[in-house]
Amino acid sequence: MATIRRDLGAGHHFIFDDTLIRDPNEDTFTPHFWHLENKVTGKAKGRGTTIFIEHDHQHWVLRHYMRGGLVGKVLSDQYLFGGVERSRPFEEFRLLEHMRKKGLRVPVPVAARIHRIGLIYRGDLITQTIPNSVDLHKALCENPLSTQDWQNVGKALAAMHNCQVYHHDANVRNIMMDNERHIWLIDFDRCKIRTGNAWKKQNLDRLLRSLHKEKNKNPVFHWQVEQWQSCIDGYNAVSNATV
Repeated sequence: MATIRRDLGAGHHFIFDDTLIRDPNEDTFTPHFWHLENKVTGKAKGRGTTIFIEHDHQHWVLRHYMRGGLVGKVLSDQYLFGGVERSRPFEEFRLLEHMRKKGLRVPVPVAARIHRIGLIYRGDLITQTIPNSVDLHKALCENPLSTQDWQNVGKALAAMHNCQVYHHDANVRNIMMDNERHIWLIDFDRCKIRTGNAWKKQNLDRLLRSLHKEKNKNPVFHWQVEQWQSCIDGYNAVSNATV
């Protein structure tokens, strides 16, 4: 991977892996452009619209950064500028790059950009898709996970924590399983490298709350609270900080 940062005029800043993409520009981060190129293969609704792209024999995910909560109703996709490297897209790109080097199963960062106007910026991130994978929410709505699967979920979270990476929202939709039963972690917006261990249990508690919520919300959801111990067993098997 050869990471390049490029600062252009009019507040445009890019960071990208030049082995995966060459000379990204504004069009690269515009869904309308990819629709015109007939390269959009799907979309997902969340806080904003995420689109899936097939380009140069690669499969990408393009995500526009959107605010949530009450603030999001006012500011939508606008963020206060505090420096290019401290912008959300650049921080997530750098963190993914770091975790990939550590051997973690997380998306491959392709490119990120911000567009600054005065004290405000907007931003986007492109990553590679995780082939043949579904999130745990979809998986559990269809079939139960085995004891080994739950242990692997715990091991994936422990591996992330061993690298001192805090996940801001470790819920069932941000954990993926591929067709070889490997566990992947996604969506590292607002995630950071932290010192100490006290915060690690909070990440696990967030996942447990998410499982309870989806169990109550979905008519079919193949998870029982007794299975949580398998996740903790997997976590403790490889964690530097047993919980």
